[in-house]
Amino acid sequence: MREIFSGTLISFALCFSLVITPAAADGDSFSRAYKDTLTVYGNANMDDIINEDDIEYVRGIIDGTEDETQFADANYDGQIDEDDVAQIELIIAGEEDRLVILDMNNRTVTVPMPVERIVATGYGSIHTLMQLGAEDKIVGCSHPDQWSALPYAAPELDELPDTGGPSKTNFNVELAASLEPDVIFACSSGGGFGDVDMISDKTQVPTIAVSSGEGLWFVDELRIIGAITGNDDRARDIIDYTKEKVDEIAEITSKIPDEDKPVVFACGCCKSLTTSCGTTPEIELAGGLCVPGAAWGQQVSKEQIIKWNPDVIVIQWASTEWIEEVLSDPVLQNVNAVKNGRVYSTIGGYWGDAPLDQHMVSVYYLAKLLYPDEFEGLDVEEEGNEIWEHLYGVGGLYTEMAEEYNFYRWD
Repeated sequence: MREIFSGTLISFALCFSLVITPAAADGDSFSRAYKDTLTVYGNANMDDIINEDDIEYVRGIIDGTEDETQFADANYDGQIDEDDVAQIELIIAGEEDRLVILDMNNRTVTVPMPVERIVATGYGSIHTLMQLGAEDKIVGCSHPDQWSALPYAAPELDELPDTGGPSKTNFNVELAASLEPDVIFACSSGGGFGDVDMISDKTQVPTIAVSSGEGLWFVDELRIIGAITGNDDRARDIIDYTKEKVDEIAEITSKIPDEDKPVVFACGCCKSLTTSCGTTPEIELAGGLCVPGAAWGQQVSKEQIIKWNPDVIVIQWASTEWIEEVLSDPVLQNVNAVKNGRVYSTIGGYWGDAPLDQHMVSVYYLAKLLYPDEFEGLDVEEEGNEIWEHLYGVGGLYTEMAEEYNFYRWD
């Protein structure tokens, strides 16, 4: 007997929690306003798990003793009856020939089961598929660029057909269709990833909108992809593991008064320091205060940086030369971070479609950068290697990336 679990929500000591609610009528993305609910039709009692309780609940709806719920219509035919009971029984047994999913763009999508062939565009879904152990199902994907662990953990992805994605102008719809996938995972935000409805219409393949969300909020993406690929147990393990690891840091940083926290300016991959990464959960979980009023992708002047006067400046994937250029900039010499030599290269864990593993490792790395005394006993390299190995099954990834991308090394 199989039960579909969606896992326990990540809840952190710093008041950051993901809450998932059924889709709102106005179409607001449920990844931003979520309650602890598995968005698979058949989850009749809305409790994150499809099991015999859902059968009982559907029969209660039929008998008039229970209220209808959003996901009670398991076969999605517009009525709740014994056919929905039959569909739930098939889901529990792992014998369903289709699943109906509410995706992260509030689209209801029917997916033929079992899924054996997947095209993934957008780095989030590719990383999630690899973390879930579903890499054997990927027949085409956006090839990961250098700013991630995948070129080190899964170089074989470069041998798959490149369907385009974040670093390309458009998603290659024709190539994707020619690969005859059972399902396509596309980025919910559209843009360079292509419009999800357009992809579905042109390929005639069920297309699921997913997103990395913001910061560490990957619960919804893990649930959806885990349910479709039959990797629910692994999704739950990753969710619980993430909570456990981040809580190790948040337990300490949550007790630090705001007046004692350093102000941090997070900058994108830009040596001119003009691209802001905005307010990031990773920095706040690590015990920092993001500079006030900064927005993602905002272009800022050096005068604004002087006004902010951050205690720490972090630049994603910065070279030694970039760091030195900032430290020697005559305009910035009175900025606290520059005066005290606290300008660092960091993992790109707090940018757009960055994967869960980078966000997790970033929390450890940033915590020790901000509080070297409080985290004196923390071996960031050991923790980073352990996190990446848990998620990808490959050892030494942090060590490789630290050498390549100039991460700060503690003696």
